[in-house]
Amino acid sequence: MKSKTAPIVIAILIPVISVAAAIALIYFKKTTGSNESEFPYKAYIENPKSLEGNNYLLRAEFELQLASIDGGGRVVSVRDSASGKNLAVYIPPKVDANIMTHQRYEMDVSVGEGGRIVVNSMQKF
Repeated sequence: MKSKTAPIVIAILIPVISVAAAIALIYFKKTTGSNESEFPYKAYIENPKSLEGNNYLLRAEFELQLASIDGGGRVVSVRDSASGKNLAVYIPPKVDANIMTHQRYEMDVSVGEGGRIVVNSMQKF
């Protein structure tokens, strides 16, 4: 005669293992993050053109929209989480995000021509 406890143990283990795997995936997604380095605020203020072509991770809170560009996109003021200082960043139309003030985002940014900070992608954090 087969054991009656084996199906019960399996029925309990499957959800427990599933929940543990989901928690592990969420934890490792948050801790691995991006391979890019943090945005160097001080170096950017001293010489923005020296950073042209580089990609960085910028964690910031949106303050206000500074301008809406005719060809699409917008320029917004953000407060850098690391330095507490404000920066102007350009969000092109390809980055589709519904932004409100005081929302915090983790942004993949690049420093473009003339030192302009361009958002490549972003997600709330």
